[in-house]
Amino acid sequence: MPRVLTRAPGRWTLTSVGVRVRRPSALPGPASFGAGAGLRSRWPEVLLGLGVVLAILGPVLGRGYLLRYDLVFVPDPPFGATVWGSGSELPRAVPSELLAVGLSRLLPADVAEKLLLAGCLASAAVGAARLTPVLHPMARVAAGLGYVWNPWVYGRLHLGQWAILAGYAALPWAYAWAAGVVRRWPGPPAPGRNAAVGGGLAIVLGGPAMVLAAVLTCAPALALARQWRAFVAGTATLLGLTAPWLLALVSRTAPLDVDEQGVAAFAARADTPLGVLGSVVTLGGVWSRNAVPFGRDQWPVAVLALALAAAAGWGFVMLRSRWPAALWWGLLAGAVAGTMIALLPTVPIGERAMEWLLGHLPLAGAVRDGTRLLAPLALLQAVGLGVLVEAMVVAGARAVAAVVSVAPVLLVPGLAWGLAGQLDTVRYPAEWGAVRAVVNADPVGGRLVSLPWSSFRAYGWAGNVPVLDPAPRAFRRVVVGDQDVFVGHQRVRGESRAAEQVAAVLAAPGDPVPALRRLGVRYVLVQTDQPGAAEIMGRFSTVEPLRRGETLTLLRLSQLASVPGETSTSNVPVVGYLVLGGTLIIALLDPAKRRRRMLLSGHLFGRDHQ
Repeated sequence: MPRVLTRAPGRWTLTSVGVRVRRPSALPGPASFGAGAGLRSRWPEVLLGLGVVLAILGPVLGRGYLLRYDLVFVPDPPFGATVWGSGSELPRAVPSELLAVGLSRLLPADVAEKLLLAGCLASAAVGAARLTPVLHPMARVAAGLGYVWNPWVYGRLHLGQWAILAGYAALPWAYAWAAGVVRRWPGPPAPGRNAAVGGGLAIVLGGPAMVLAAVLTCAPALALARQWRAFVAGTATLLGLTAPWLLALVSRTAPLDVDEQGVAAFAARADTPLGVLGSVVTLGGVWSRNAVPFGRDQWPVAVLALALAAAAGWGFVMLRSRWPAALWWGLLAGAVAGTMIALLPTVPIGERAMEWLLGHLPLAGAVRDGTRLLAPLALLQAVGLGVLVEAMVVAGARAVAAVVSVAPVLLVPGLAWGLAGQLDTVRYPAEWGAVRAVVNADPVGGRLVSLPWSSFRAYGWAGNVPVLDPAPRAFRRVVVGDQDVFVGHQRVRGESRAAEQVAAVLAAPGDPVPALRRLGVRYVLVQTDQPGAAEIMGRFSTVEPLRRGETLTLLRLSQLASVPGETSTSNVPVVGYLVLGGTLIIALLDPAKRRRRMLLSGHLFGRDHQ
């Protein structure tokens, strides 16, 4: 029996065939809106945000560092080459690393790490809940829970990709801004302009992939609504936000060469018996076999996940009568486009097309992990799930609605309690701080080479979990390390010219010290608790260690007053950050029209949803 949610002055009305149910409006008027009223109207989202943080990160909210794959925070991090994007690798950590380091200067770095992770999870849940045009608290919780509790989030958290999670969390807020531009908000309490813009701007932390996800999501809605001014303003804002890594790329002296083998290595794969398509539709398909929630390879779990995705899709169809056509079709277009891009490398012709694109446009390598672009599909399903749950509540099927609301948790229980105990906090050995102090205090330029030659480490003191080498984030100077990545047994070559030169020196027989000096290397850091360290120390037997510890040995190759190579940070990334800062200030400023209307009307606490 169809139900329609409409609004009359002072109340929301849920109507069905011959029946009208009235409820007091949960949407405060401009004059009555205040902090207390806003908190009362948003209590489901507030509790949901706190709940998901405690449920997922509860056991690791104490002191200590989370070291896992791409999740690398170090004590007292400097504003080094990684922050500015002036290192030898691609500026993938720009500008997210600036936020991480800046926050770590205000707070202990391990506290900053937990705060960022918690902010990502809470913002994702609250943003999806507030975007969904439903009134019932259970429906809003269902939407937020569906967006944050799924295989996609599990995979990214397992891989330690906190910046990707930040971009994912910003997507509902960015779409709320687009919705406000298309039309005044047609439903219950939704993000105001400042909240939507402020939350949406965080999309840049996710890098090129999540910026593209935002474009795929918001651009169709603005274009269908013919909001060309907003379209141009949004484009200019994105260009300003991405200025740091765009300018860092432009300032590279070496040509950008992306390994085409990465297309197949990072392609979506089947992690359920439903095949690649079924896995992707249920928000899975991540390239890493270790980043798959437990049980997804079982038929019952896979079928139930597909049923939940279908139910959410039906809820999105029901939303057609509530949202303006531009909003509804825009989100659908973004979800379809993102899914198609994720599936493209899984077919031979698509794989060849992506390889050709990488050969002619190397920047496309930033989005070769296509499953990141499933974020719009996750948002569509979350919104649809909230609408479906409210329809069930209105129909009197509260018990079924409750089960559907918690179904995401039941299908991915491994996300709870620190990925079912996989997350743990650790502390760096004291010698890391001692070595860092020696190197950072040296005023002479020159690079540092981190050995053994491997992009990932497995530390006994950190539970032997694979983690990116922390050295590039620990030192002010440029750190050169292996940029190649193994996906299964397949090696994907990195893009750093400096790393290739050092690798060639290390691969050649004989003493590597003279050749490394010619490459501008002043220090060599040997992590002696890693495989192959003894052989490496044997090759540097002619160099007296500057400092030798239990797990770290520091070698200084040159006593010269100056060392050739990279000695200072380029000004180009700094200009990029200035552009970023200016863009943030302009975007967050209230429009003059809004200020004039507030003064004339006297509604000092009014909300502008555009």
